[in-house]
Amino acid sequence: MNKINNKTVWAALAACAISAACSPLAPQPDRSKFFILTPLADGAAPVSAPAAASNDSPLTIGIGPIDFPDYLRRLEVVTLASPNQINLAAEKRWGEPLDKNFARVFAENISQLLNTQQLEKYPWPVRTHVDYQIEIDVQRFEATSDGQSQLVARWIIKDGAGKDLYASETRASSQVSAGETGASKALSEDLATLSREIATRVTELHQHHTAVNTTEKSQEAVNQRG
Repeated sequence: MNKINNKTVWAALAACAISAACSPLAPQPDRSKFFILTPLADGAAPVSAPAAASNDSPLTIGIGPIDFPDYLRRLEVVTLASPNQINLAAEKRWGEPLDKNFARVFAENISQLLNTQQLEKYPWPVRTHVDYQIEIDVQRFEATSDGQSQLVARWIIKDGAGKDLYASETRASSQVSAGETGASKALSEDLATLSREIATRVTELHQHHTAVNTTEKSQEAVNQRG
């Protein structure tokens, strides 16, 4: 039997290794990149003076429910290619499901804008009191192929008993900057716009409520003296 040359053996092994690496069945490296939404920068000013409940404690805000389109409830980054077509990124992923990331960042924004740490996530216990409840129905929340982000969301503010106090819709759009994080930054800016609009309205509603209560108490005091 002829002895096989060592160089021949090593050449054959190298060829096999190269062939295996190039094979479509060989394990492929994971090139996925992960992104998250970001809340308002620390130190961002509240929309007004700290809002307080009737007992001078911070307002308790109920967050949710927040409804999200099913096509956005995924880890792949979605781009709107046309009114009837979306593209799913092959390697770009959200670090957590987008609806959960949205809800978490929104809550952080509201906490900062209304200067309160007393937040309740829907559904909260029946006996838990909230001063105001914020419901959001997200219609659109993605970047478009022409380099813009878009957010369309309908929202309702309710009192602690579940009565509708105010309903509106927010439409926000930002320029998607160059770079891999451009879309997540733009969408974070749109979410900040929504947060500010809702926080401003909560503050106005609470100021009106406080003024009405003060007037009623003053009238009661006058009636008692009379």
